[in-house]
Amino acid sequence: MQQHIITPYVGVGPLKFGMTRADAHKILGAPLSSKKSRFSDESKDFWDENGLQLTFSGGDEKLLEISLYPNLPDVELNGLKLFAVPGADAFRALSALDTAPLTRAGTTIFLKLGLAVGGFLHSDESDKSVTAFAKGRWDE
Repeated sequence: MQQHIITPYVGVGPLKFGMTRADAHKILGAPLSSKKSRFSDESKDFWDENGLQLTFSGGDEKLLEISLYPNLPDVELNGLKLFAVPGADAFRALSALDTAPLTRAGTTIFLKLGLAVGGFLHSDESDKSVTAFAKGRWDE
């Protein structure tokens, strides 16, 4: 994938929440590596030098989360290229779209946008991450 356009609660580009692991592999090819969670039945597949990570549910292996990192080109939401602007600017723009974010363990969760972000307010821009998630994933 050349562009990584996030559609809240739908997916990123051709990757759609609820699709099977096999369907994701048809789009992306075989992952560089895979890892089973020690704490749940979920598993995670890695591509692009860990710049793209997909989390799948246990059992039915449905796509739950798509994590994106700065080594990917064109990670975008509503026309904003999230890794191409200073982190604080991107964070302000996200906060304008969802004025009631939650904070959990250093991660900011924008439920209105279906996004969890980290590292946007730190000085080291390489620590930034964006995770798009399926509806219900972070509901309390």
